[in-house]
Amino acid sequence: MDWTGSLRPFVPRPEPSLNFLYNYNYDPYLGMEVKHPGMVDSGHGLLPAMEKNNFGSCQEKKKRLTSDQLDSLERSFQEEKKLDPDRKIKLSEELGLPPRQIAVWFQNRRARRKNKQLEHQYAVLKQEYDAISTEKLKLQEEVSLTL
Repeated sequence: MDWTGSLRPFVPRPEPSLNFLYNYNYDPYLGMEVKHPGMVDSGHGLLPAMEKNNFGSCQEKKKRLTSDQLDSLERSFQEEKKLDPDRKIKLSEELGLPPRQIAVWFQNRRARRKNKQLEHQYAVLKQEYDAISTEKLKLQEEVSLTL
């Protein structure tokens, strides 16, 4: 209604754009087949797939290493801690593993080695601290006895 008192004709607004949230059969791509690796069609639209270990990718499950593969990787790690690309490809072909798995194994092995070194250094420092602390206590007792 304008201020002059005349009425304007009613014009309905178009359907709000969020109504598809309430309509489970809403298909924005009518006639087109939509595929997404991490989604499944539930009949009510696409929903995330609930498969075990599905992180939105179509990778096959990582295989565990055999003891022979582990021994070979350990020997290679003892020779050289870092993995250059040529050596990675060679190991990959020898062991029948993807190059990425070998690279990750070396990275994890270096991290485990570093943690072991830190644990060892901590144990040595704690031993030294304990020895110094007991010596300090003995010296304090001697000083208190002489007074």
